[in-house]
Amino acid sequence: MKTRQRIRDRVFSDFLMGSRLDTYEAWLTTALRAEYQVSPVGVIWRMIEDGGLDPGQRHLALRHDVDTDPGTAAAMWQIERRLGIRSSYFFRLSTLDPPLMADIEAAGSEASYHYEEIATIAKRRGLRSREEALLHLPEARAEFAANIGRLRATTGLPMRVVASHGDFVNERLGLANCALLEDPEFRRSVGVELETYDPAFLEHLPSRHTDVPHPRYWDPADPLAAVHAGEPVISVLVHPRHWRTARMVNVRDDLQRLVEGLRYDRRPRTRGEA
Repeated sequence: MKTRQRIRDRVFSDFLMGSRLDTYEAWLTTALRAEYQVSPVGVIWRMIEDGGLDPGQRHLALRHDVDTDPGTAAAMWQIERRLGIRSSYFFRLSTLDPPLMADIEAAGSEASYHYEEIATIAKRRGLRSREEALLHLPEARAEFAANIGRLRATTGLPMRVVASHGDFVNERLGLANCALLEDPEFRRSVGVELETYDPAFLEHLPSRHTDVPHPRYWDPADPLAAVHAGEPVISVLVHPRHWRTARMVNVRDDLQRLVEGLRYDRRPRTRGEA
């Protein structure tokens, strides 16, 4: 019964759900009326480094992980631009939109890289354990360095703040993509100042909220509750996919996820190669 309900919920989210962009605009408007300063995560981090967040100002760090749908990301950014809001957008290699990213940065927001090289190498090599993935960290780091260098050259954007993407393979390995930036020397060599999951950053964001698919919509709770409670610092992570249905985009993504899962399960394990 639970499996059937999960399937119904997934079908509704991917193909039947109406646009929730009006709801998105409404809660941002509520936050502004409650005198929250909405900022990109990079701006929040620089304030923290420069002595801490102003206790006399309410802060809301707004981040978008563009996993599948740059079209809805653009619509969300247009809403924010009308409201005078700045925020962060992180794009995967599969969702890159250089003109949109340039417009986001030109307007004072932040556009950067939503990276996943550990998962990419694991799928390519058929890695099955955390230990195997750690042995292949040099390969993942080399690929990350090449990718972010190419993206900077292509877009002209600094990309000093990055955010790791969570893939099904990361769950199976028990290893997040952000592990490749845990080496300070490597991080300096690729010019990354902040990974959005850095503990030193998250400790300043006690009220963290992320959107999730229908029917829950938010985890652990709707950030509006934190706004109404006057929490001094709120962090909100949103994914465009959860706010407007892009049927063909979702079909392609669902099929790709299915094919990748089948290939990963059937791929021979790589042994002794790093």
